[in-house]
Amino acid sequence: MPRLWRSRHHRRRAPAVVVALAGLCCLLLVAVHAAFAIGSMRPFRSGGGSRGAMKLMAATDAATVEVPSKADSARLSGMALMLDDGTRKSHSMAESTQFVTGFFKGLGDRESFSKLVTSLYFIYEAMETAFDSTEDHGVKHLDFPQLRRLPALEVDMEYFHGPQWRESVKPSPATIRYCDQIRRVAAENPYLLIGHQYSRYVGDLFGGQMMGGMAVRSLGLKEGDGTAFYGFKDISDTKSFVQTWYSTLNALSLSEAQKKAIVDEANVVFRLNIDVFEELDGSPIAAAWQLFVSSLKENFGLA
Repeated sequence: MPRLWRSRHHRRRAPAVVVALAGLCCLLLVAVHAAFAIGSMRPFRSGGGSRGAMKLMAATDAATVEVPSKADSARLSGMALMLDDGTRKSHSMAESTQFVTGFFKGLGDRESFSKLVTSLYFIYEAMETAFDSTEDHGVKHLDFPQLRRLPALEVDMEYFHGPQWRESVKPSPATIRYCDQIRRVAAENPYLLIGHQYSRYVGDLFGGQMMGGMAVRSLGLKEGDGTAFYGFKDISDTKSFVQTWYSTLNALSLSEAQKKAIVDEANVVFRLNIDVFEELDGSPIAAAWQLFVSSLKENFGLA
């Protein structure tokens, strides 16, 4: 054990260090939650990692005072606004903390991250299979091929589990519940799949670059290895694309009851994601510390 923790002097200071690291974890991951679950932040073109997280937190602060531009108008009206507001208000601080801390657990070590990738594979397989088979008009209109994640996840699965991965992997209990929910709504009320499209794809777009960069730094991966899921190679302008998606969403013919049900389903998706994260075994503090160290190395030219 390092001397820092054996020294009587430093033992008295250790709780403050732990609190600082925990605070770093929560701050970084509240930013991830803002992008992933709410999808309301302005996208940025960053290399990801700690500096990307700082930029996203700055965008989070700025969002409270920023005057919306005309380019943002699609998400400030209609169903887009209902989803942004409905999910933001219903997520308590406790749930947000669970979400962001859970994501950092996935960054704690390679095994935990590979389990997260595995869960995502089964979730997106269920989702995109449902999109292929549904006849719901709204879901079809929002199912842009550029958003599809299954091919990228197959690349990541081979990286973590080897070429025969299909024969060895299986979904976790929380993942099974998540997939069951997707299949249930697809069979009973397929328009509710819009809540899944919003919660997953919009968040993936806004937070993907940063989260992929965080995984690279925390786990010591080579750029692109095991993180294909977070890259949208067919979308050159994230902000413009999301505005198009929101405009398409707002143009759908939905009753008020259907709109409310979609918002409710988006919140169900948020809770299901927390359940998937809570199964992971990684250490959020270890991941936060690794990102902190990586940031220091970058800032001092040691990376």
